[in-house]
Amino acid sequence: MAFQRWQIGLDIQNGQLCALGIERRRHGWQLRHWWQQPVPHDTLRNGVLQTTPLLQEMLTRWQRHLPKRYSLRVGLPPQLVLQRTLPLPETSLSEPAMSRYVASSAQRLFPVEPASLSIDYRAAGKASQICITAARREVIAQWLSPLKQSGLRPDVFELSSLALTQIAMRMPLQRDQLLIHPLHDHWLWTLAGEQTTSGAGSEPLTLAQLRDTFPQAAAVFCTSSQILSEPGVTCCKPLSLLQYRQPPLPAHEGDFSIALGLALRPEDA
Repeated sequence: MAFQRWQIGLDIQNGQLCALGIERRRHGWQLRHWWQQPVPHDTLRNGVLQTTPLLQEMLTRWQRHLPKRYSLRVGLPPQLVLQRTLPLPETSLSEPAMSRYVASSAQRLFPVEPASLSIDYRAAGKASQICITAARREVIAQWLSPLKQSGLRPDVFELSSLALTQIAMRMPLQRDQLLIHPLHDHWLWTLAGEQTTSGAGSEPLTLAQLRDTFPQAAAVFCTSSQILSEPGVTCCKPLSLLQYRQPPLPAHEGDFSIALGLALRPEDA
């Protein structure tokens, strides 16, 4: 166990920053660290992280409390990322042939010069498909800048909506059940099904509106006990997914849903 490292999720939103570190134990996950700070409501502009002296100082101070060995996963707003599914070729491909196949397919999947994109891929819901994600390199560079200047070493940038899906999978959310995560200026959702889907919304968050948008939803869960506190909505407690946790714990554990989902994200093969 001496060679274990923390898996850390970092969720930066307008209004607040949440980070959470976990470590694998014999019988589950242990909460090792959590950190929450208020930040200005213009910290993200159109989803792009703005480097400021305040943010820089905050991240530098936080970095000093981290162990030497960690895997840092950072959440990206959904609007920054393009996603497409791609059928797998009939002939099984291994690396580097698979990467070449994805790169050549990206030229027709995304209406952007491929050289300007940072591209990643993973298995999709169907075994015959892969999911390709693409983000502009300049946007990733803007997110990377304050992190690197603070001495942080991000391993992965992940869609925040997919981080919420990690929570939904472990609850586990049953078919046609909906999980909502409210934020300052938008909300994230995950709907379980044959192919679990996720995304973001900016409409007023009410149960009636959710019923209109997701008529197939058999049940609605929410990470906040203060927002969407209507009859018919069940509050979920994400930290219950961790087998080992000791006080002090966050007063509003739902705030850490995305950070926890990022931390729980499986390592890339």
